[in-house]
Amino acid sequence: MTAALPVVLTPGRVGWSLAAHFVSSLSIGVAIGGMVPLMALTLEHRGVDPVLIGVNSAIGSLGVIVGAPFVPSIIRRLGAANGIAAGLLLTTLAAAGLAFTDSFPVWLVLRFLTGIGVVTQWVVSETWMQAIVAERRRGLVMSGYITSIALGFASGPVLLTLVGTEGPTPFLLFAGMIGLTALPVLPIRRWAPPLMLGERGSVLRLMRDAPTVACAAIAVGLVDSAFFTFIPLYGLRVGLPHETAITLLTVVLAGNVVLQVPLGWLADRFSRRALLLVLGGVCCVGPAVSGWALTVGSVIAYPALFLWGGAGFGLYTVAVTMLGERYRGGELAAANAAFVIAFELANLVGPPAAGWAMEAWLPHGLMVWMTIVAVGFFAVASVRGIQRR
Repeated sequence: MTAALPVVLTPGRVGWSLAAHFVSSLSIGVAIGGMVPLMALTLEHRGVDPVLIGVNSAIGSLGVIVGAPFVPSIIRRLGAANGIAAGLLLTTLAAAGLAFTDSFPVWLVLRFLTGIGVVTQWVVSETWMQAIVAERRRGLVMSGYITSIALGFASGPVLLTLVGTEGPTPFLLFAGMIGLTALPVLPIRRWAPPLMLGERGSVLRLMRDAPTVACAAIAVGLVDSAFFTFIPLYGLRVGLPHETAITLLTVVLAGNVVLQVPLGWLADRFSRRALLLVLGGVCCVGPAVSGWALTVGSVIAYPALFLWGGAGFGLYTVAVTMLGERYRGGELAAANAAFVIAFELANLVGPPAAGWAMEAWLPHGLMVWMTIVAVGFFAVASVRGIQRR
């Protein structure tokens, strides 16, 4: 049997590969950004209890957690591009199935399957890009990837307002977009880097080998959904008009979209560990400054939210860049899977904890929770920095 020839990645092939992943990530971002509010609004219209709506949201994260450890094995058996296509096919079918049933238990099963399917695209895309990018541009490339996803998340709800929430059409539209996400990757499947190690991702191993990176994933996961869920509600509780409270989320998202590429550029020119500390420091003071400014009506409220939002999600950008700097080959796939698991485990805990904090410390409980998370990460990162000297 003739051995397979090694993949030759010319600069042109690397460029086309990265562009394909950016387009694919933008597409999946639009689909998920539209599907999440669509599911919540549909269930609310059916009279489903808000707690159960939250369970439906969380079950998708559970699917990601269950599926992520198996991604390295999927890469080994199917290859990178075929693994992405298989996962997205499962997600497409499950998402489309939501349009044809009113049974909440069936919805939970389908939602769980969407999480299992989408995690393959998530982990493989990040691993693929990390494996082919030059070290001097790693931060810039990963920040471009995060920006693509963020643009998709921001665009999904806009598309939903255009197509509406009635009937099967919006479900089938977003399911179709999930399926189309695989198309940009298929033409570059022969350029996939060798990622064949079958080792499963382990959060405990990542915590042991790269605790700062793992804690960054956990910190972002603890505040990610809380940002989207509770920032508008916090605005109402400090006395803002309804329309103004909704714009707070837009400002946070704008900071996420605009600041990732500059942060990636900085990550390629300065110490990434030091940059994580700076971002952690911004996240420590951001809640207090933003909360004070919103309460007293200061003009710095929006700039503070903009910078805080960019810094908070910038932790993910810099941490995933450090992941690619540290690991190679199949170890990178396993580490990336563990990174995603840590993020999603925290994402399960974050919203309930933030909701409890909002009730425990009126009206600033959300900002208290965000500060606790940021200070915890900053402490871990600082101690690790001292230990490495």
